[in-house]
Amino acid sequence: MSQLPVIAVVVLLVLLVGGGYVFYKRRKRNRAIAEVLSGGNLIGSWTYSAVEWQQAVADEFSWAKASDGGGEFFITSCAIYIRSTSSDRLIELNGRKVVTHASYRGTEGAPLKIRVRWKVIERDAYGTSETRYYKEDYRIPVPQRERAVAEKVAAWFAARCEKTLDAYADVVGADESISLFGDDSF
Repeated sequence: MSQLPVIAVVVLLVLLVGGGYVFYKRRKRNRAIAEVLSGGNLIGSWTYSAVEWQQAVADEFSWAKASDGGGEFFITSCAIYIRSTSSDRLIELNGRKVVTHASYRGTEGAPLKIRVRWKVIERDAYGTSETRYYKEDYRIPVPQRERAVAEKVAAWFAARCEKTLDAYADVVGADESISLFGDDSF
């Protein structure tokens, strides 16, 4: 019976640490969203009508509900934020992540394409390190009336990428070619 209080204390500590971590992550996320919505660093934004939102959900936003009746898109140099009445998605672009590609064809139904890369250096107990390279592609449906905004966003990120080629080269593995698309399809 003497082990029961010890187990209870350990469980309580685990719950407190876990709750603190969740609180910290939620607070950090809310701050990032507030920064995006403040409009200070806004590169572009648009709204989706109910029909456009349904199409966007069918094409790319599988995490959202088509019945929400519309949605909004915001992009800054540090984050992409997409929201509707019942769900939202925050994609942070700051820290170790680098936008290495942004393009938009400007035709009806063409998405804004953004590729984000980053690397993680892991060290084992013996001090040896292993570098792993990651990438994520985002395809964001653009309403045709927002063509100019999407072109502006793509041009902004493309210009930034050209100015920071060292950051781009740093997040591309040695076995990959350094090009905007590499050998893989988008």
